[in-house]
Amino acid sequence: MIAGKRLVSLLAGMAAVALVSATAMAGQTDVAKKKIQEARSLVTEVRQTTDDVGLWKSTLKILGNAEKSLEQGDYKAAVDAAEEAKFQARQGLKQYREEQEEWKTAANAASQNGDFKEGSWTGAD
Repeated sequence: MIAGKRLVSLLAGMAAVALVSATAMAGQTDVAKKKIQEARSLVTEVRQTTDDVGLWKSTLKILGNAEKSLEQGDYKAAVDAAEEAKFQARQGLKQYREEQEEWKTAANAASQNGDFKEGSWTGAD
């Protein structure tokens, strides 16, 4: 009878561990899916805002790697890749905006000063 109680306790313990493990895995899946969705949304924003000019070449590949990692159950790699894609998307948008401002500055200076040599504002003189 005592051996039977121990067996029942052991099985109950194993079931509890399995349940906790499954719950943790489901949580990791949800986190990875959320991060990938955030990255997709940010990439879409950059593409629409910049007509793809502000999107770095590697960003879409990294986003694809995040999606593949999620499919394979490698949630840490999926989250890491999604975070990298988000970083690159933000940086690409920042770079695009900076270049737009630099162009406006150069165009404004050229219109105010007449013939404005490109080298004088690019530092190539």
